[in-house]
Amino acid sequence: MNHRRLIEIVGSFLLGAGCVAFVYELAGSGSFLGPVDAASSRTPGGGVSDSPESAGGAAELALTRGGGAAPGEEAHRPTYARSSDGGSYTAFPPIFKLARPSAEEDASAYPLHALVVTSGIFVRERADKDSRRLGMMRQGSRMRVAKEKVFGGGCSGGWRRVSTGGFMCGGAGISVGSAAPEDGLITSRAPDVESPLPFEYWRVSHDATPFFHRLPSFAEQERADNAGKQWLDTHGRAPMPTRVTERPEEVPAAVKEYLNAGYYVTVAGEHVKSQRRFLRTNRGIYARKYQLQRAEGSTFRGQIVTDASPLPKYFIRRSLGMERRESEASDILVDAGVTPERRSVVPFKRRVRIGNHDYFETEDGLMIRAYAVSEVRSVERPPGVGAEERWVHVDLSEQTLTAYEGDEAILATLVSTGREPGMTPAGVFRIQSKFITTAMRDQPPEDDAYSIEDVPWTQYFNQNIALHGAFWHSGFGLVRSHGCVNLSPADARWLFGFLDSAVPPGWHAVMPGVGDAAQGSVVYVTE
Repeated sequence: MNHRRLIEIVGSFLLGAGCVAFVYELAGSGSFLGPVDAASSRTPGGGVSDSPESAGGAAELALTRGGGAAPGEEAHRPTYARSSDGGSYTAFPPIFKLARPSAEEDASAYPLHALVVTSGIFVRERADKDSRRLGMMRQGSRMRVAKEKVFGGGCSGGWRRVSTGGFMCGGAGISVGSAAPEDGLITSRAPDVESPLPFEYWRVSHDATPFFHRLPSFAEQERADNAGKQWLDTHGRAPMPTRVTERPEEVPAAVKEYLNAGYYVTVAGEHVKSQRRFLRTNRGIYARKYQLQRAEGSTFRGQIVTDASPLPKYFIRRSLGMERRESEASDILVDAGVTPERRSVVPFKRRVRIGNHDYFETEDGLMIRAYAVSEVRSVERPPGVGAEERWVHVDLSEQTLTAYEGDEAILATLVSTGREPGMTPAGVFRIQSKFITTAMRDQPPEDDAYSIEDVPWTQYFNQNIALHGAFWHSGFGLVRSHGCVNLSPADARWLFGFLDSAVPPGWHAVMPGVGDAAQGSVVYVTE
């Protein structure tokens, strides 16, 4: 099936592709008794709430909890690589690892202050618009810059050298002064990098929901609603063109675009006009609050691997009842009255075949069909990965991801990859770019169209295929993506800080291997 993809130019720049969608804007598991959903530092926003899943009979079992290391065993590890009682992590690896120059060095070599006032701006390797991109800063980012300008290279306003590396075009949306520029006109929120979800996410709940450039009058609102209804009656859920010259004349000029139910936006504020409540998105457009619905993301977290809790690990990926042998030597199985909770960890001891089916069996003789379990086993380092290098292994058949440092496994978790064979390619790749958030959109006329602002913790490793957080579902362990490797928000945040290269302070994105940035970590994908 051929899908029509829309690429929307934002300002003077365009991001690379998304996961079989195009980026259109710069924008714990616990024991067998049930997954431990570790709380974040604040209530996360975004996604579909986890459905309660029965763990009937599990309380009668004497199974050990999956996780905690022996006292002192993990003392050599950083905090983010130590496990809780439930076996998961309680801290995130830092994102901004590159040290800034000292205050004295800043003041001497970079005496001026700068503020990004446009939606985003690229940082270039040289004072030339055709030079390679080192990364990107988002609206509201602050940095120190050199006093002298470098002219030429396609920037009429002159290039500014940035204290954290690279050059920015002075005429492309930055405010510069001897004192820190005022940020009163900055309307977008800064990402919360210490939370699983960096922004507040809302789901569009009505088809043809109008988003306005500004707060509309009653007449503009009514015209917008009528035009949207007429479009739906004629074209169904096919997206309405955003260009004024291509959309129906009935659409008022105050309308920026229409979004259908199931699309997501990030919210930066709330406003009231004539007793109507509107939400303002991070892109500065408005929609009526009743047409949006706050989204709550999955709080699932993967398991830290330790000497006390080593690989292999076994995650329940399908909710299925367990069985046991009718008698000690019998191949007849009977219901054990136990249904382990999905995404929980069970300490299976072996794999057995009974009749035409494979099962995993515990030490106490409880069995479950093998297709309901994701098994995480260690793999050898792929060629080209150093003995102390950080890398990840994605197992498509098991729908799991394991993070390594050299030969030592650190984290094991569940993921969701491409729903059709080949969508997520197998091979050895390296991280090409890292975005704290980026936007993805795919708008075919079919029902699987989507538009998601600020997809969190995105790390591209093969053209438009990335590791990223997914707040809109909790189906980890099962295939369902458009090609990317979906992780829970917390796991994606953990992995973003763990893998190279680091994001310079104040930046929103970095392109590993360019300039002084370290080479991107390896992503090893197997069938």
